[in-house]
Amino acid sequence: MRLRKVINYGIFVLVIVISCSLTTIARGFDIPPPTQKIEFAQQTSDLMLATLFAALTQEFDETTPQNVEQGKHSISLIFNDKNKDMRLVGTFGPLRENDRPYDKFERQAHALALAGEAYTSVQWVEDQWYYRRSIPLSNFRPECALCHTNYQVGPTSQQVGALMLRVPIK
Repeated sequence: MRLRKVINYGIFVLVIVISCSLTTIARGFDIPPPTQKIEFAQQTSDLMLATLFAALTQEFDETTPQNVEQGKHSISLIFNDKNKDMRLVGTFGPLRENDRPYDKFERQAHALALAGEAYTSVQWVEDQWYYRRSIPLSNFRPECALCHTNYQVGPTSQQVGALMLRVPIK
């Protein structure tokens, strides 16, 4: 009888230990990355934004009424639909379906962008931590209206969407 109690107690303790271990392992994926890794991702995002803005500015400088179609094609290659780490997001046409906000972060960021506000967050997406940010975009260059014929000729303060950036946190 005593042996049976000891065995039952041992099994009970073993089940508790295994349960706690599995819970700890499973919860490990919910633990946010440390501050220094988030800061590294933020700095990477700053560099990425500077690079993209320089590329967009160059594109605007070279786009003319004579080569608008090539300019639109060029921008769509830079912001191609397979790249989830940098996206132009909006709800004003002309749009492809992929240009619309597609998750909670992008919907919230887009709404804030239309009010001229940036938004950042650290999020667990597709089994990876990411530093995510949005940069509001306005109709800030006359060339915007060359491709987006429904825009007023700019520059205007009209907020039109957001540039969404996502940097993996390693």
